[in-house]
Amino acid sequence: MVTKEEAVQLLQDMIQINTENDNEEELARYIQEFLTAHGIESELVEFAPKRASLVAEISNGPGKKLGLTGHLDVVSAGNAEDWTYSPFSGFVDENKILWGRGASDMKSGLAALVLAMVALHESQDYSGTIRLLATVGEEIGEYGSKQLTKLGYVDDLDGMLIGEPCNIGIIYAHKGSLNYKVTSKGTAAHSSMPELGNNAIEHLNHAMLKISEAIAQETTKHTDPELGQTFHNITVVTGGQQVNSIPDWASFEANARTIPAYDNQDVIRTVKYVIEELNEQEGFDLNLEVTADQKPVVSDKHSPLIQSILKVQQQFPSLQVPAQLKQMEEVLGGDLSGQNDLPSTLVPLAVSGTTDAAQFTQSKKTFDVAVYGPGIPMLNHKIDERLPVDQYWDFIAIYQAILSDYLS
Repeated sequence: MVTKEEAVQLLQDMIQINTENDNEEELARYIQEFLTAHGIESELVEFAPKRASLVAEISNGPGKKLGLTGHLDVVSAGNAEDWTYSPFSGFVDENKILWGRGASDMKSGLAALVLAMVALHESQDYSGTIRLLATVGEEIGEYGSKQLTKLGYVDDLDGMLIGEPCNIGIIYAHKGSLNYKVTSKGTAAHSSMPELGNNAIEHLNHAMLKISEAIAQETTKHTDPELGQTFHNITVVTGGQQVNSIPDWASFEANARTIPAYDNQDVIRTVKYVIEELNEQEGFDLNLEVTADQKPVVSDKHSPLIQSILKVQQQFPSLQVPAQLKQMEEVLGGDLSGQNDLPSTLVPLAVSGTTDAAQFTQSKKTFDVAVYGPGIPMLNHKIDERLPVDQYWDFIAIYQAILSDYLS
């Protein structure tokens, strides 16, 4: 049985391996060596040079097959000097708070899943199969989950537990995420003679307004009882090269958070329709590029996997919602009681943020989905990301109980 000190050391080691948006192979090999030391075989699935997902499996006779998954990558730490402690130190302070990029999102969840898998391999207190899927590139593109799904690694699963930071609810549904880019081409000219040019920014501005209006009209027609409405935002605009020149190019990027009734493909069709109409007008030369396409996810909120989590959680007072809220308040130094969207008990949740489930649920077989894991979501992607060591340790224990119950 792994001790608490060994569990903390595992997480510290994982944080100290810098996997900012790439370089996941080093971490995948580290976890592979850890699993090998505990008698569990695994394989690397190469995505690109220095980038590989990890797949490991244990079995104990016939029964259900449960996938465990977390991503290996983290977002950029930004300026390390802005952090209280080095973002890749995994430092544990006097209050037993572990600091570092990935402490919450989501190396703690992945480490806890790995350790729960090791514990059940040693105890054999389960029936069926447990398959670990540690993925590359979730933060930008969900590349690993897409690749593993295409390769068939999830086609035979009955359930999937995702260790993303969600400790006060169980996510069973989330919106899709669509990123796209529209580029406008024009003709450069000196700004003193604008009649000789074709202003790409003016045409792009017109396209932004038309596209936003068209999508807004469509979103009002479609509402999902779990996820609400699709929403759309233009987030990046670039163009031109010099202030006294008519710009010959410009572009904008946008993100839509989608629901099944007006999903990614529907948004793309709307954008294409507007672009095609505008391109028929003189001077317009617009091009569309889809840069990320993650589908919405809606699973059964009464599934056996979610029921197992709700049942087992009653045995862990420290992981019940009031205790978790108090713990987060202590770490954040603020009162969370005024946030009306926070549940008072552990319940199934539908959210806007996407996960690797967007890719995994494109498999040949429908399976239970539950997102539940350690972390402080308010600190995800932020400076001074951190996590109480006790919460991480408690999740290792509850994961063991959830897996045993679901697979029994």
